[in-house]
This record gives sequence, structure tokens and C-alpha cells, in this order.
Amino acid sequence: MSEAISYHEDLIEQGYSEEEALEHTMRYFPDFSLDGRKPDPAPPPGFEYIPSEKINSEESPEMSYNLDKLVFKAGVLFDNSKLMLKDNKRIVYSICGILVGLLVIYMVLQIPASTHPLEGSWTKSDGQVFTFNMDGTFEDGTGNDATWEIDGDMLTIKSTIGTGDDSVEVVQILKQGFSSDEDAIWLKWTELTIDGQDETSEVENACILLIKDSNSYSEDASEYIAKTPSWCE
Repeated sequence: MSEAISYHEDLIEQGYSEEEALEHTMRYFPDFSLDGRKPDPAPPPGFEYIPSEKINSEESPEMSYNLDKLVFKAGVLFDNSKLMLKDNKRIVYSICGILVGLLVIYMVLQIPASTHPLEGSWTKSDGQVFTFNMDGTFEDGTGNDATWEIDGDMLTIKSTIGTGDDSVEVVQILKQGFSSDEDAIWLKWTELTIDGQDETSEVENACILLIKDSNSYSEDASEYIAKTPSWCE
């Protein structure tokens, strides 16, 4: 091996480059190595000698091309990721908008519908209580089925007295007027029919004052007596 080293050093002194000196030295001394590595071992019995691959430290054009493709694909993937994130934000915002809308609708539905001032319980001078329910049913303490409806200043009360063939249909149409605070109402009969027969004469010119949620009719009604409308006098 010292002879190979001497030959190699002599070539260097003659001006050969390191690679050229190594190439020429290995031509005559195949086992020569500058890195101190042992030469490749002999192949196993029955195998042909396969020389070690020479590693090229310089990057090949193909490797450079593949690297460029990888960088390009990475950029495309990044752009697509940003677009997906933006689209997902839109979806999230849309869902949030829908949820907010549903919440608003729910809250609106929870607000009681505007009620007519007639709804509630009203007391007559004799202590009888009339109840006008929100669902349009009417109660006067008799247990009869009855309904009510308002059209302008006219109140219609329809009642069924009795059951079966003995039942009687009563329709009362009354003019109504509220006090300014809507805690008092005057009712005057304008029409009364019983099973289709006109019985208005039975209640002609009759007008009553009802007080809402009254605990003492006489005391509560006293402040409204002087406010009775002319059509009820």
C-alpha cells in the first residue's frame, strides 16, 4: 500500500489534480483509498464482483426538477388549504346566522300575541262575572257553551243553552265602549235572537257597566258613573 501512496503523491507533485491522481493510482492499485477505508471485500463464493456505487455529491437535473415539483405542489396545497378554510368560515358564519335567526323567531314566538282589552274577567253590578277568554270562548257562570268576537265597536256573544233537541241558540249583539284606562266597559244590546227569533224588544235600551278584575264593584264603578257615554244613558 505504501507503493500506491508514493505513486499517488508523485502524481500530485507532477501537477495532476486530486481526482486525476486518484483515478490513475486506482488503475494500477485497485485497492488504493484516500479515506482510510478498507477495500471492498471479495464476493461470496458463486457471486460476481459488484463494485460500490460512486455517490455523486452534485445534485442531478432530475432531482432538481423533482424538488421544484414538490415545492410547487406544496404551494398549491397551501393555497387550497386557505381556500378551504375560507369556505369553512363562510359555512360557519352561515350556520351561525341561521341559528341566530331561529333564536330570534323563537323569542318572537314567546312574546304573547297582542291581546284585546276585552280579554279577562269583568264584574256586573249584581256580582255576576263575565270572562272573555283569549281563545274566543265566553263564560258567564252558567256553564253554557259560548263564544265571543269583536268587530269594531260591536260585540257578538253566541251561546248554546241546554243540550240535544232541547238546546237553544242565543245570539247577542252589543255596542261596546271602553273607558280611557280600559278598566271599565259599557255594553248596550242592539240585537237579541233566540233560536232565530228576534227578541230585541226584551233588552231594548238596556245598557250595563262592567268593571275589570273588580274586588268591590260599587267602589270601583263610582269613578266611572260620571263618564258614562251618551249612547248608554
